[in-house]
Amino acid sequence: MKIRARANENFHRVMGEDPFNWKDIRVKEYRKYWKEWPEKFYLGSYPLFIDVEVTSACNLKCPFCATTFRRKLIDKGFISLEVVKKIIDEGTDNNLYGIKFNIRGEPLLHPRIADFVKYAKDKGLVDVYFNTNAVLLTEDVSKKLIDAGLDRLSISFEGYTQEVYEKYRIGAKFDKVIANIEKMQVLKKKIGVHHPKIRVQTVMLPEIEKSFEEYKNFWIKYTDEVAYLDYKEMEVKKKGIQSPWACPQIWQRMAVWWDGTILPCNHDDDGLIAIGNIHKLTIKQAWNSERLNKIRDAHKNGLVHEIPACNGCYLRDSEISKIVEKKG
Repeated sequence: MKIRARANENFHRVMGEDPFNWKDIRVKEYRKYWKEWPEKFYLGSYPLFIDVEVTSACNLKCPFCATTFRRKLIDKGFISLEVVKKIIDEGTDNNLYGIKFNIRGEPLLHPRIADFVKYAKDKGLVDVYFNTNAVLLTEDVSKKLIDAGLDRLSISFEGYTQEVYEKYRIGAKFDKVIANIEKMQVLKKKIGVHHPKIRVQTVMLPEIEKSFEEYKNFWIKYTDEVAYLDYKEMEVKKKGIQSPWACPQIWQRMAVWWDGTILPCNHDDDGLIAIGNIHKLTIKQAWNSERLNKIRDAHKNGLVHEIPACNGCYLRDSEISKIVEKKG
């Protein structure tokens, strides 16, 4: 059984611009290592990228999202500027390339999100971005994010009609969100900048797949890039399955929750494999810890099903399903 780990297999760009500035030597290094490290099981001295959860709260109740059906189990809170600076300062001392300011919640709920972006860009990070439902992306917020230097913005949007969108994005209004996106694009042109690159992406739900050509053609008029993510079943966990798939994240990135909890990936919503806390442990110590190296060994040896957090992980289930389909 040949074990493999490949970057970005869950993500698919289908139209629009590549958001990265390939003229920047550090961007070239970053994307080269992003692909090669997991494929070669190469352990760098520090993660390439860190997911930072600025808040675990969300303003929507999307039925396919883990944050929705685990809402009562997730402690709600907002990260402090002090903790964000601590993470970024350590990262820039160790050649960190990028940061994403969300994991489980909606980042625009945090009143200091633009300050976080500016601090990261001022420190020289080449890939600063976050995912958002864009409900709170007002003109004022857009201006602050542009001024802060945000590199890219991924907007989660199911479908291209009010009926489909509001069915899945419970609490959002179709017309309002499209207007928010348009305003940010107009602002970029008015100011004379190309950032942030705006991507719209959807979870590939069955009814969206049927009309995906229409989805692409609709959205390329409003955004710089159109993409989709593979659908993952989050409520039903398939446990005990042995597979040659290994998770690329544990060779690329780490995650930090709003309360400082350090995790080896951004899919462990229950914190089952937390390595420690940023208030007591550095990212570098966590990255090179004995516990995380044992997890990596399990992935390299096809024993992922023996790790409780990975056994039934919805990302792993999705990737295993694709391997099975190809063999079939």
